[in-house]
Amino acid sequence: MSSIPRTESERNYAAFLSQLPDLIPNHRGEYALLHAQKIEGYFDTAATAIIEGNKKFKLGEYSVQEVTEEIESLGFYSYAGVALHA
Repeated sequence: MSSIPRTESERNYAAFLSQLPDLIPNHRGEYALLHAQKIEGYFDTAATAIIEGNKKFKLGEYSVQEVTEEIESLGFYSYAGVALHA
C-alpha cells in the first residue's frame, strides 16, 4: 500500500519525481521551485529559488528540489517555505 502525500511539500516532491526524467536534459543541476505540484521556475542556486518562493507564495506553499539523477529530498530546502518563516 503506497502512502498518499499529505503535505504540500510531499505533493510537490511526488509531482517533481514524476517529471524528473523529462527535466534532466534541459535543467540538470538547476533548482526547481514548485508550487501546487507545478514547477514555477528554475534557478542556479537553492537560495535564489527560496528567495523567489518567499516573494511569490505564502508560508508552506512551495518547495525547492535540485534537478539531478540522484533522487533525494533536499530536506531543509524541500521545506524551505516553512523553515524560513519559523
